[in-house]
Amino acid sequence: MRKMVMLLDLDLIQDILVKDFGNFTDHGYYCNEKDDPVSAHLLNLDGVRWKTMRAKLTPAFTSGKIKFMLTSVVDIANQLVNVLEETLSSTNMDDGVHCDDLMLRYTTDVTGSVAFGLNCNSLKNPESKLTEITKKGCSYRHSMPVMSFMLLFPKLSRKLGLKAVVEEVSQFFLRVVRETVEFRDRTGEQRKDFLNILMELRKPNTVDNLTMDEITAQAFLFFAAGYETSSSVLSFCLYELALNQDIQDKARREINEIIAQHDGKSTYEAVKEMKYLLQVMHETMRMYSVGPFLSRKTAEDYIVSNTNYVIEKGTTVIIPMDAIHYDPDIYPNPDQFDPERFTKTEVENRHPMAWLDFSRGPRACIGSRFAEFQVLIGLSSLIKNFRFSPSQKTQIPMKFNMYKLLRGPEKGVYLKVEKL
Repeated sequence: MRKMVMLLDLDLIQDILVKDFGNFTDHGYYCNEKDDPVSAHLLNLDGVRWKTMRAKLTPAFTSGKIKFMLTSVVDIANQLVNVLEETLSSTNMDDGVHCDDLMLRYTTDVTGSVAFGLNCNSLKNPESKLTEITKKGCSYRHSMPVMSFMLLFPKLSRKLGLKAVVEEVSQFFLRVVRETVEFRDRTGEQRKDFLNILMELRKPNTVDNLTMDEITAQAFLFFAAGYETSSSVLSFCLYELALNQDIQDKARREINEIIAQHDGKSTYEAVKEMKYLLQVMHETMRMYSVGPFLSRKTAEDYIVSNTNYVIEKGTTVIIPMDAIHYDPDIYPNPDQFDPERFTKTEVENRHPMAWLDFSRGPRACIGSRFAEFQVLIGLSSLIKNFRFSPSQKTQIPMKFNMYKLLRGPEKGVYLKVEKL
């Protein structure tokens, strides 16, 4: 329906994402701020609106702020271990534990706590309201033809009042944020969460003041981007570790050694030292990117370096992340799970655009460091306490669910789990 350009050259990808970013600041995603305010978040904003909001939010993701939030993550990871122990007593190990469902409940509790200060209790209560909302939030509001129409004809779609976010999900977050902000304003309560940081960014009686809708949209993004992407990485990581026992054993040895040096606790400093576990995570993300590509929209005509080729103004540029991550010239035997690809030496020897899961340049994922810690804390707690292996219900090879917003397993991740 419209012209697009797919980039295959890593140097050109670097030019567009980093060097010449000023001409490619926009994603070109659809949002309808008037009818669907929660959709007007940092990921969807373009131009000056994006630049202003990014500048406001960047201080929220400093090392100090992330460290401040991690106490809640460690507490919930401990709950995850306890819930999994209880689950083992009532689970048929021939089928195994439904790990991707458990990981979704863990990340729901983490992001609910860190984003809004909510005690979601999804781990102990799988039927909780927030669990129900998160599962609905993983799906498209409309059929694929309608979603495509919104992307192709955004101005007309906004005139028609088309919304991308499921109505129940949108109303839930608008209500929760409004009630929480009003309560904290009234009582003066302070929490170690993202919402509190957003409230501190308000500047009354100035044009720079964050409105309630803007606060809700950014809090919604933090939640939405945090729970499903991280649960997906955790699930696929456990799946690969179950299939590769030697890698699982090596990761467990590192975890036990480092935690022993930190009085048996998963502290911020301890997790930062888990280099091999980070390699395991990055290799998982290479093989199971939550989305297959990145996109940018061209602001002005762009002459490709050392050519006469022009990428015309308004053209969408596609960066095929999956294709890069599975290119055998970059990653030999790309279907093999091998964390050694992400040693410091190997990473330095590769092109900087060879791994793009958090994107690159000024529009890279703002919450990438928090996402890493959320995954690593959960993963280290699980591997330290349990051994994972395939069950008769484990899908080998893995196939993907074609009806979800982001990549997920077709039939779930079922694994045999043994308490250590």
